[in-house]
Amino acid sequence: MSDSDLQRSIEALLSQLKPLQQGEFSDSLYKVSVYAKSVAKSWQMFRAALGTLETKAGEDTKQQRQDVQAKAKSLDLSTKNTLRFMRINLDAVMVQALESAVWRPKNPTKTDEAKKAAALKKTFDRLDDPAKAMLEHYRGSSDPLNKYLVAGPWGHEYLRKRSINLEEYDRELCEMLGCGDTPAGKIVLSYAVLGRAIDEVERSILASLQEEKDKWQA
Repeated sequence: MSDSDLQRSIEALLSQLKPLQQGEFSDSLYKVSVYAKSVAKSWQMFRAALGTLETKAGEDTKQQRQDVQAKAKSLDLSTKNTLRFMRINLDAVMVQALESAVWRPKNPTKTDEAKKAAALKKTFDRLDDPAKAMLEHYRGSSDPLNKYLVAGPWGHEYLRKRSINLEEYDRELCEMLGCGDTPAGKIVLSYAVLGRAIDEVERSILASLQEEKDKWQA
């Protein structure tokens, strides 16, 4: 894995984020882009430190290797934390977008929501394809709270816990809601793509880091 692979993965993520940074969603998406740039900066600093060590050939080799391993461990921990914060902010803006796109009834209480959610979970837990059932439920239900739950944050979190690919679900959902061209709809449609882009950044930097650790293995 080369430095250019990491740079391409970060640039790809940033290019996907840029057109989505609109209005009420700009702050959270800006944070994701800042974290992405932080990953690149941390890697550059690590590479610069390696370059300094490499110029000291002939000095205490064991100490150099220990220094590299320590720097690599620090970068590994900081990178994983940064990626975690990237995903937290991406999830937060997805919730924000869903709440903007899906109509939420005003009257039900938190207790009402919890009871309805428990009933829906019991139903969907018995099914192999809950995403399809949830879309059908949204189309056929006359209960506004049920519709909000299956299409909103609760439904997405449920599908994610079931390890269901959200991309097709979100595409059909946005078609039903007619929100695909709105700022909120664009974020919903881009959520899975952005998640994969973050995964690629993670794969690239951790692979590059492991290569350097192997080179300097004590």
